[in-house]
Amino acid sequence: MKSASGKAFLAIWLLLALSGFASHVWAAKYYAIVDAGSSGSRLYLYKSEADAKGNPVAENIPLTGNKVTPGISTLVTQSSKVAAYIAPLFNLLDAELKARGVPQADVNFSLMATAGMRVESPLQQKKVYDAVTDEAKKTLPGMNIQYALTLQGRYEGAFQWLSVNYLKGNLAAGGGTNGILETGGGSYQMTWATSSTARNTIDVFSLKYGSTPYTLFSRSYTGLGGNYSREDATDDPNSFPVGYPLASGAVGSGNYRKGLVNTRKLIRARPTSIPASVKVPGLENFVGVGLFKNVATDLRLGDSLSSARVDRAANMIALTPWAVQVSEQPNNPFLFGRVDSAQLVSELIRTWFQGNRELPVADHVNGTEINWTLGAVLFLASNNVLPTQW
Repeated sequence: MKSASGKAFLAIWLLLALSGFASHVWAAKYYAIVDAGSSGSRLYLYKSEADAKGNPVAENIPLTGNKVTPGISTLVTQSSKVAAYIAPLFNLLDAELKARGVPQADVNFSLMATAGMRVESPLQQKKVYDAVTDEAKKTLPGMNIQYALTLQGRYEGAFQWLSVNYLKGNLAAGGGTNGILETGGGSYQMTWATSSTARNTIDVFSLKYGSTPYTLFSRSYTGLGGNYSREDATDDPNSFPVGYPLASGAVGSGNYRKGLVNTRKLIRARPTSIPASVKVPGLENFVGVGLFKNVATDLRLGDSLSSARVDRAANMIALTPWAVQVSEQPNNPFLFGRVDSAQLVSELIRTWFQGNRELPVADHVNGTEINWTLGAVLFLASNNVLPTQW
C-alpha cells in the first residue's frame, strides 16, 4: 500500500513539476532593494517564496552596514561620483550572497529613490541611475536588474499599504484592509483600498497581491515630509519652543497655535480635495507610520493619536523654555524639531478627517518593521509592473 501511495505521489509531483506549478510554489527568489531616501541609501535583502495559494511571502534578511550617506540626490550634478557612493552596498550584497550560497541569477535588484529625487531634473536623474546600473553590472554581473528609478509617490504609498496589510494578515485573509498615512523626510502619502472606478485621476489605480486584484486610492505630497516641512519653518518662531535660537537671530516664541495656522497654510496651498466617487474611510481604519508614530512616541500618547491630544501635549513643549529642554534631554538629536513635527502631524489629520478621532500608529507589526521595501517585494513578486520614466 505504501509503495502504491509513493508511486502515486511521485506521479503527481512529476505532473506538477512539468506544469511549472512546483517551481511556482517552492522556488525561492531573492530581492535586493535600495531605498534611496532623502537622507541616505539603505540596502534591503529579502527571500521570497509563494504559499500554497500562490501568494508571495517575504522574509527580510538582516544586513549590517547597509546604509550610505548622504542622499543620492546630492549627486545629481556629480554623477561621476555615484559609483564610489553605491559600491559599498553592492560589495555588501555580493558578500552576503556568497556567504549564503545564493547565485546572482536568483536575485532581482532595484534601486528606488523617493522624495529627494522627485524635485531634481529628470535628465540628471537618468545619469545617476545609469551610473548605478553600470556599477551593479560590474560588481554583480549575473544579477537581474529590474529598476533604477525615482519612485512615484503614489507607489511609495501603495508599497507601504502592501507592507502594513501583509504584516497584519489582511491580504492572506482576503477581507478588509487598513489604509495608511505616512510621513517620511520629504513627502506625505495617504493610501487606502477603494471600490471607486474613477479613471480621471492618477491617484486611483490597480495592483495585484498574488492573483488577487486591489484598487487603491494613493496620493503623495512632496514637500510635506518632516525634513522639508522643517525647512519651511526654519524662520518661523512659532514652530519652535520659547527661547530657541533661530538662524535668523530671532528666538522661538512658543506660540504653538499660531504655528498651526502657518502649517495649515503650507498644506492647503496644495490640492487637497478627494474625488467625490472615492470614499474616505474613518481615521480609525488607518495606520499612521513614520512621523505619525514618532510624534506619538515623543509625546507619550500611546498607540494612537488625535489632533487634539497632539496639540495639548505639544503646546506644553512649546511653552517649555529651550534651555530647560536641552538640560533634560542633552543627547536628543531631534529635540529641536518636536514642535514643528507635531504641528505637521496635527494639521495633516485635520485637513482630511473630521472630528476628534484616534489614528492607530505603529512602526512594527507582530515584531516585524513596517517598511515600504517589503511592499515593493510583494508588488514585484506578484508580477506587477512599475511605470518607467524614460
